[in-house]
Amino acid sequence: MTDKQNKRITKNELRRLSAILDSREIEIVRTIHQVKFASANQIQRIYFTENEKQSTNLRTCNRKLKRLKGFGLIDNLDQRLGGKGGGASSMVYGITSAGYQFLRLDDMTLNATRKRLYEPNILFLEHTLAITETYTRLHEMNRLNKIHDLQVTFEPSCWRTYMKNGTTPTYLKPDLFARFAVDDETEDFVFYELDQATQCPKRVIRKCKQYLIYYNSGIEQRINGVLPWVVWITPSEKRRDQLTRHINEAIPNAERIFRVITMDELETLTYNNHKEED
Repeated sequence: MTDKQNKRITKNELRRLSAILDSREIEIVRTIHQVKFASANQIQRIYFTENEKQSTNLRTCNRKLKRLKGFGLIDNLDQRLGGKGGGASSMVYGITSAGYQFLRLDDMTLNATRKRLYEPNILFLEHTLAITETYTRLHEMNRLNKIHDLQVTFEPSCWRTYMKNGTTPTYLKPDLFARFAVDDETEDFVFYELDQATQCPKRVIRKCKQYLIYYNSGIEQRINGVLPWVVWITPSEKRRDQLTRHINEAIPNAERIFRVITMDELETLTYNNHKEED
């Protein structure tokens, strides 16, 4: 990361930036804050799709990211997707302290202070970028009218609280929550869990059973009127098959709530779910 992220920006300067940035630039800063880290490729796919040529869209996106970095609102990590040879699209961005204070100008619900941008460990970064990729693909599906009225809640806002054993406040911590319409009559609610194949299946089973305890509390039904799907997204078909086998062996009728897919199966999942229901 550059020294730009350590530069203090006055509130007057932040207000000046608020006046000169366009709405898309502000939304980019807000999105990077929500997802924690995003690659240039992911930002391009969310915000820059007007041109038929992908290379043109990416160049436009990179100019915007460079501009926001120049203002000190975001910065790129030293780490890149796929290593140093990945090109500009592989650069990963996070929000700076100044960028966070910039967002607070219009959203005082954010905490007054925020820690400086840091270089995360590789496992945390890969997991976070997988969450961002899930959001990016849902956004693309919504833009192409494959789903409608997409609403996404990021952590920690998507976490749920319930009482364990009736006495102990406990957090259920999904990676992402999405609500969207499939057609004029059907609306889906989904908790997403991004598996990186770094933990044993027993830990995944424990998390699944935590969902069951939470569902049995009745809290979610009172919030949304339905029980959301729980979708585990794995990095490979081998891992998908492994988790599917373990979940089905440990939890009776697991398919009523849980789905295990790869990232490339995300788009077809909704169609297949409702085809099965029909």
